[in-house]
Amino acid sequence: MIKLPTEFTLWKIAAVGFGLITGLAIIALMNQINFMFYPQPDSFNGNNEFYYLSLAEDPLFLAGKIISICTGSFFTGALSGFVNQYVTVKEIFAAGIILLATGFIDLGSAPYPFWFWTASIISYIPAVLAGFYLTRKIQKLNEV
Repeated sequence: MIKLPTEFTLWKIAAVGFGLITGLAIIALMNQINFMFYPQPDSFNGNNEFYYLSLAEDPLFLAGKIISICTGSFFTGALSGFVNQYVTVKEIFAAGIILLATGFIDLGSAPYPFWFWTASIISYIPAVLAGFYLTRKIQKLNEV
């Protein structure tokens, strides 16, 4: 017989899922804002390969992508911990792994330099954990 998860477990999963959805939305929104700072040239002839290749080498554009990764990951951890106080580090770590997996999709979309690959892979899990621990710290301060 299949053992169904308890209501307690379902609420933890829902909290982490809410954090993931919100974090991914923040990353997507900030990436769109980053693209708005680099408009496509008016001489668009149907072949935008050069446009994306030039952006993949621009350090300011790539720094904006790293900032969006860190911000979205931070809010994933913070919201998951804020919504349900029983979420553990193990579940937050799993959320960071899921964000990292979605990040590999973006990394495969353009020929990014090595430093960007390294910085983006390293950014997800520490940012998720930082947001989670900050939320825990604030909750402990408010208990008194």
